[in-house]
Amino acid sequence: MKNELLFTYPLYVDISMCSAEGTITPTGYQRMAVETIGKHLENIEIDSPCIATRLGVVWVLLSMSIELKRPIRVGERLTMQTWHTDSKPPAYRRDFAIFDAAGERAAVGATFSSLIDVNTRRLSMDKNILAGFDLAEGEKLLHADKRFAEHHEYAAVEERFVRPSFIDGLGHVNNERYGEFVYDALTKEERSNIGSLKRMDVFFKAELTEGECFRMERAENGNAVIMRGIHATDGREAFIMKLTF
Repeated sequence: MKNELLFTYPLYVDISMCSAEGTITPTGYQRMAVETIGKHLENIEIDSPCIATRLGVVWVLLSMSIELKRPIRVGERLTMQTWHTDSKPPAYRRDFAIFDAAGERAAVGATFSSLIDVNTRRLSMDKNILAGFDLAEGEKLLHADKRFAEHHEYAAVEERFVRPSFIDGLGHVNNERYGEFVYDALTKEERSNIGSLKRMDVFFKAELTEGECFRMERAENGNAVIMRGIHATDGREAFIMKLTF
C-alpha cells in the first residue's frame, strides 16, 4: 500500500458549514473530516462500499476529536492529510491535519472506528479480516479517546424525534446530524460564541433509528459544554459531544 502521506485533499469552507454569523458549526467540522477521510479510504481501497463487497464489513465511527489551532473562516481554501496511527482491534485510530494556504496546521484531529458485519450489524471479530487493516502507524497529533470517561450531572434541554431525513444508508441517524442536534440545544449566547471553539470531541454510543424519541441533556465543566442524546424509552446514551471554548 502507498504511503498515505502522498495523498493531500483540498478543503473549501462554504456557507453550508457555517452559522448565520459565518462561523463553522460542529456539523461543519464533522463534514470536513468525515467526507475527506472517506475520499482517502476510497483512494487506498478500504472504503465501506469496497470492503462491503470484498469482505462483508463496513466502517462504523466510534469517536472523533478535533483541536483547532486557530479559527477557520468561511471561504478559506485548505488542505487535509490523514493517516492510520494505531490498531487495537476492534478499534482503529486515524489522525488528520488541516493546513492553511501557508502550510501551517489550522486544526488536527483523530477518529476511532471499528468494522461491523453488514449482515449481523455486530462488530467483526474475524481475525483474518481484521489483520488486513493493520496498516503502517503514523504520528499521533493529540490526545484522544474512543470512549467518554467523564462523569457529570446532566439537565434536560428538550425532546426530539428522529425524522426520516435523518437516516443514512446504514439505516440509522447519520453522525453529522448529531452536530445539528447539539447546535440546536445550545443557548443563543453559546451559538454566537461558536467561533471561539477550541476543541470538539464526539462519541457515538448507541444508534438512533427512525421514529425514536430522544432527549437532549447538557452539563458544564469549566470552559466546556457537554451535550448528550438519550434514548427516551430506556435511558441509553446515544451520543455525547463535548465542546471546549
